[in-house]
Amino acid sequence: MFDVFQVALKTLIVIHRALREVDPTFQEELLSYGTKTLFNLSNFKDDSSPKAWDYSSWIRTYALYLEERLNCFHILKYDVETERIRKRDLDTPELFGQLSALQQLLYRVLG
Repeated sequence: MFDVFQVALKTLIVIHRALREVDPTFQEELLSYGTKTLFNLSNFKDDSSPKAWDYSSWIRTYALYLEERLNCFHILKYDVETERIRKRDLDTPELFGQLSALQQLLYRVLG
């Protein structure tokens, strides 16, 4: 039997893989539902065991990262992970325009 944290973690991993590997229309579809409710795990807590309690914090952080990644896609209109070459073609003003979204994503990665 799976613990609640294992189900939540596996779900987030599947969503993350889909964000990376599926057509961008998947991200657009998720955006249409609204990221604030889709990844809202701010109150997630599995206190069934000490291990589950520790993972709960990490799961909340991971959900925030996925939310920020989707928000970054919404702002930039491209996926920073799959279209790395695209940043090379931008001029300086365009890069500065995207910098705040990329910095926010970096802050979420660093947790």
